[in-house]
Amino acid sequence: MNLNRRSFLGLAGLTAAVAVTGCSTSGGGTAGSKAGAAGGSLKMPTYVPFAGPTPDLPGNAQGLDPGFLKFPASPVKSVKAVPGDGSTITGLTYYDGPIVPQMSGNAFWQEVNKRLGVTFQLDTGNDEGYPTKFNTIVAGGDIKDFMWVAPNQGLTKIAQLAEAKFVDLTPFVSGDAVKEYPNLANFQEMTWQAAVMNGKIWGVPVPYSFFGQVYAGNKKSWDSVDGFTAKSPDELIEKFKQLTDAKAGRWALEPAYVNAVAQFNQIFRGVNTWKLEGGKLTHMFETQEYVSAIEMAIKAFQAGVFYPDPKITDIASKVAQGTVAAQVLSGAGWVGVPNQPGYGTAWEMTTFVPFGHDGGKGVHNLARGSVGFTGISNKNDEKKTKMLLKVLDYLAAPFGSEEWFFLNYGVAGTQHKMEKGAPVKTKEGETQLAFSNQLKFMTQSPEFLYYPGMDETTKAIHTAQQQLLEISQPSPILGHYSETNIDKGQSLTSKVYEYIEDAVTGRRPLTDFKSVVEEWKSGGGDKIRKEFEESIAKAG
Repeated sequence: MNLNRRSFLGLAGLTAAVAVTGCSTSGGGTAGSKAGAAGGSLKMPTYVPFAGPTPDLPGNAQGLDPGFLKFPASPVKSVKAVPGDGSTITGLTYYDGPIVPQMSGNAFWQEVNKRLGVTFQLDTGNDEGYPTKFNTIVAGGDIKDFMWVAPNQGLTKIAQLAEAKFVDLTPFVSGDAVKEYPNLANFQEMTWQAAVMNGKIWGVPVPYSFFGQVYAGNKKSWDSVDGFTAKSPDELIEKFKQLTDAKAGRWALEPAYVNAVAQFNQIFRGVNTWKLEGGKLTHMFETQEYVSAIEMAIKAFQAGVFYPDPKITDIASKVAQGTVAAQVLSGAGWVGVPNQPGYGTAWEMTTFVPFGHDGGKGVHNLARGSVGFTGISNKNDEKKTKMLLKVLDYLAAPFGSEEWFFLNYGVAGTQHKMEKGAPVKTKEGETQLAFSNQLKFMTQSPEFLYYPGMDETTKAIHTAQQQLLEISQPSPILGHYSETNIDKGQSLTSKVYEYIEDAVTGRRPLTDFKSVVEEWKSGGGDKIRKEFEESIAKAG
C-alpha cells in the first residue's frame, strides 16, 4: 500500500526479537477516547474525515481502514492552491530502497517541486544509519526544515530537542486550527499522539496502521480444523497438533516464540504493555496473564507445533504454501499481505481474532496509529511555518484525491499508464517514483484497503478489523513520555524476551521469570514506570 512495508516495519522495531508491545509507547484504544489527557489542557486536532470518493467499505475514527473495491474513477482535489512560496526546503527523512535518480535527472522529482512550489533537498538515512545521521545533524546545529523523529531508534532527549529546536505546532493545529490544513485534519486523534510531549504538539505524525500484531493464517489450512478460532487454550493447541505433521513437512506456527506469547497474552486478556489503575502502572511482565501466556507457549512448543528452524527467513512463502499454517504480522504488514507478489493471489488469508480463555472475549492490543513525526525547525518564522505545514498537508493527501494519485503514480504517459481503469507504473515511473517513498516518511495518507481484483480478500480484512476493534484495548502511555524508556527500554525488554525464548524452548525454567522481571525493574523498568506515572499525573 503506502510504504515499503519491510523497511517501515524494521524501522518501527517490529521485528521478531522485539515484536510485542514491549518497550515502545505503542498501543491505543478504540482510537483513544481519552487521548486529550496526554496533554491535560491540550486540545487535540479536530478530526474531519476526507470528503472524497465514497469507499465501498467505510472507515471510521477508531482506525478502521476504508476499503475500495475499484480505483476511484474521479479523484477529487484536496489542496486548493500551490502550497509553497518558491523557496528551498531541507529535510532529513528515512529511505532504504533502490537508488533514487537525482533531481536533475528525475522528471517526477521536478514535477513534485513544481506542484508544491518548492525545491526539495532531502538527506536520508537507512535502518542502520538513521540514528547516527540524525544525532550528527543535531550535534552540528544544522537542523533541517523537516526532521523525521523515529521511534525506538536510539534518538534520546527528544523532548528537550523539541523544546530547543522545533516549532511548537500546538497553536497551528490544535482544535479547529487544524482545519486550515484539511488533509492533516483527516488524521485520527490517536495518530497525533506520536507528536505529543509535555502537553504540546511538536510535529506532524506519519500515519500508520492502528492495528497491532495478528496471527495471519492460510485459510485452507485452518478450514481443515474448522477455522482459526477456539473456545479454550487447550482446544486451540489441539488444533495446532492436528495441523502439524513433521513427517509430511507441515507445522501450525512459525518459530517466533515471543510473538506467540504476545498473541496468547491477548487470549488471557493481558494488558497492552501497561495497565493503569489509580494512577499506578503495572507492566505486562508483572501480570499473571502474561505468565499464563508463556505457559501456553511452552505447551505448544512441547507439542512440536512450531516450525523447527527458528532462523528461517522465508516464513511468508511457507505460509502461502501451507507448510506453516500461521505467522504473526504487524497490522500494516498484515493488511499488506495481498500486495506481496506470489502470495496474495496464491492463497487466501484468515485472521486470528483472540477469544477469551474462559469462554468470553479476548482483547486486541492496538498499535500507535503512527510511526514517528516530522518536526519543523524553529529557525522558521510563523509565515514560513504555515507554508511548511501546507506542504505537509499536500503530502498527507488521502487515497481518492488527485494529490495522492500524483504522489503515488506521477504523470500519465510518463510515470504511469491506465489499464482497465487502474494506474500501472511505467519503467521510468518505477525508478523515478522511488522519490515518493522518501517524502512519505515525512508524512503520508492514512491507511486504506485497495487490492485490485481481490474483492473477497479486501472484505475479509475489513471484517477482521471490525472484529478486532470491538475487543481493542488502549495503551495508557500513548502520548506520554519517558526519557529512560527511550534510552534503555528496548534493551531492557530485549533481555526479557531472550529469557522467554529460552523458557518456551525448555532451556530455562519458568520459575526464573520472577528474577528476570526483578532485573528488568531494577535495571530501569521501575524508573520508566515512575516517569510515565509522573507524565500521566501532570496531564490530570
